[in-house]
Amino acid sequence: MKRFALTVAAIVCIAGCATPPDKIAGVPNAGPCTQADKERLATLTNQQNKAANGDALGVFLIGVPVASMSGGDHETEIAVLKGRCGPPKT
Repeated sequence: MKRFALTVAAIVCIAGCATPPDKIAGVPNAGPCTQADKERLATLTNQQNKAANGDALGVFLIGVPVASMSGGDHETEIAVLKGRCGPPKT
């Protein structure tokens, strides 16, 4: 029973991790893609990469997705901006 509880806890922690920005699909939406949108998408993509890496490290070290728990996950806004502008150019 203890092993089952640990397994469930591990799955919950991993599921709460930030999604890497390249795995976030765009949400189709109407609206023009402005330069500000492109800049915001680039900024959020960088922050999301850091959050995903921080979550992976946090789960590995202490079992908790620290970045996602502290508001570092921007998945929704990235999906909206990708739907409007497409994936950011690298």
